[in-house]
Amino acid sequence: MQSPSKSLAPSKHLALLLAASAGLAACGGGSSSGELNTDYSNLRLASSSEGGLQYATSDERVLGALRNGLRLSLAGSNQILTIGGPAAISGSSNGPGNYSGTTVQVEGVDEADLVKYDGEHIYAIVPTTLYPTDTVLSGLSHNVLKIARTDPATAQTQVVSEFVLEGEQTNLPVVYQVQSSAGDTEYLAAVSQYYMGWWLPQPMITSLVINPDRTVLQLLDVRDPLNVSQAWKLELDGWLRGSRKIGDTVYVVSSYRPRLSGLVMPAETKELKQANERRIRDATSAELLPGYRINGGARQQLVTPGDCVLPADLSSQDAYSDLLVIVAIDLSERRVKDVNCVSTNLNGIYVSTDSLYVGGQDGGPADDFVRTTLNKFALNDGDITYRASGTVNGWLGWRNPSYFMDEHEGDLRVVTSFADVHRLSVLRETSDRTLSVVASLPNSQHPARIGKPGEQVHAVRFFGERAYVVTARVWDPLYVLDLSNPADPVLAGELAVPGVSTHLQPIGPTGAEMLLSVGRNLDAQGVRTGVKVELFDVSDIAQPRSLAVQTFGYAGSSSEAADDPHALTLLPLEHAGSYRLALPINVFDTPINSTYRWQYSGVHLLQIDGLGTTAPQLRLAGVIKTAEPSSTTAYPPFSIPNRTVLHDDSVFVVNGNRLIGSLWDQLGSP
Repeated sequence: MQSPSKSLAPSKHLALLLAASAGLAACGGGSSSGELNTDYSNLRLASSSEGGLQYATSDERVLGALRNGLRLSLAGSNQILTIGGPAAISGSSNGPGNYSGTTVQVEGVDEADLVKYDGEHIYAIVPTTLYPTDTVLSGLSHNVLKIARTDPATAQTQVVSEFVLEGEQTNLPVVYQVQSSAGDTEYLAAVSQYYMGWWLPQPMITSLVINPDRTVLQLLDVRDPLNVSQAWKLELDGWLRGSRKIGDTVYVVSSYRPRLSGLVMPAETKELKQANERRIRDATSAELLPGYRINGGARQQLVTPGDCVLPADLSSQDAYSDLLVIVAIDLSERRVKDVNCVSTNLNGIYVSTDSLYVGGQDGGPADDFVRTTLNKFALNDGDITYRASGTVNGWLGWRNPSYFMDEHEGDLRVVTSFADVHRLSVLRETSDRTLSVVASLPNSQHPARIGKPGEQVHAVRFFGERAYVVTARVWDPLYVLDLSNPADPVLAGELAVPGVSTHLQPIGPTGAEMLLSVGRNLDAQGVRTGVKVELFDVSDIAQPRSLAVQTFGYAGSSSEAADDPHALTLLPLEHAGSYRLALPINVFDTPINSTYRWQYSGVHLLQIDGLGTTAPQLRLAGVIKTAEPSSTTAYPPFSIPNRTVLHDDSVFVVNGNRLIGSLWDQLGSP
């Protein structure tokens, strides 16, 4: 979501919402004989469970906790008033030639992005602001699907159609491809949301009840690129937290909070408090649980109480502020196939081909004790089944937290931190629905710590029987962990180099030969001094070594690929031993009088040669410039999308509303 220039603080926002919503509906019915209890001091927000979750055995077990959540909101609980906000290389398809796909974490698990490619057409989502001069409504946008035909022999492109997606979105839609067996893209599944939880202009306060948060999936028919149409639309109550696609099934994770009309806040009289309590008691399951709509039709109930898992010891005083909802959507049959829900905060989603894990944090950095609760759900061709829960000390990383988790041969490996203490944990599902820690590192047999005092974890990458971890302050220690024996992990190797790596990409089929990193150079004081791409030899697990470094620019330089793996494009060449890669960089030169001076922005193309030999190389092949300073432009433009597609010897750059093509041997110099 694009942040608006004007917003309301969450607590003030919710108070205004509830006060305004009183006029939307009369208080609900029900018995009014006798006084109702409006003392909510004994209620508490239920924490994420360590284990022992089970599917609800009665409706009121779930609904009662949601009612208590509404009661806590009326009591002004800070926990309730806080409104949360939205969180490997995929092989090329069967189209002609050798071309790149979206960089993903897990092979076989697709990730949505702003740009997709099938060897013949580029599909790009380009935003158009609906209200460019309105500071209140600037967060809303219409978005355009641009389709361009490519000619990989000449690197030329031709835009064949532009299709405006239906509705308004508060974040950019990202798309998945639905392809035929021949590799042709037949449909695109665009996932977006309409989310007003962070901000809401005062004249529209009541719209949170009338028109609540929605997660939207739009299936676009692109079989004829000249005549694109919307084939199907699914709207889910709640705001989007993440999604993945396996086969023709999209798994969407969203958060849902009941938006109940007829409540008054502040309720300053006894009569108003009684009316609020009566309204909460009379709320139906359909009002308290999320629903969905197909093609704009009537609202249907998405979740029933029996779809939710909850602790066996959940008491009548426990409250749920919201639900985390996992939905399986079958794109081929165009239907919701299954749904599960759990009440937990969210600090990371990880999806393998078999399982989905959600991580939630209890406590915060200021607390003496912080832990991460992990809930596991099995995925079986669209069927979702709760399996187990467990906890580990510390929290997941804030940047790309999914990369701090990995499933291998049924075990979950996870890296968590508390302050500057970092820990690897290996968890295994047991028969009592527990994710039990079977090993951790460091331990009494292997006491060496991960990271030096004061260092934070900046990147984690699991690959097969290894994990790579980068911690840094000024120097960049790269740790290689041997996980071949899951019951006895070992810190096998370490290498300290200047700078900090924020994304790690194994190169090669096993991830045990070469490792590529993208990050930042740092000076002796820890100040960023440029964008760094580095190639490591990790074939000797005990002695990783740096093979080559390419550094671009000085202080002020940045790359989207340092934080977003989708901005990094990789293509293994058909002849063994070579890779091509592309990443966008804003290049600044040496500061003059402490003023950073922008030189240019552009996609930097690099090539790795000699893999499998004694002297691999990482070299700069050239740059495709996308912007330069002018008399009216002194800083890099913020172009969306900013992606690169590699196809044989052609390079296609999607930079905002522009398409730029070049042959590899005709690339320019920086």
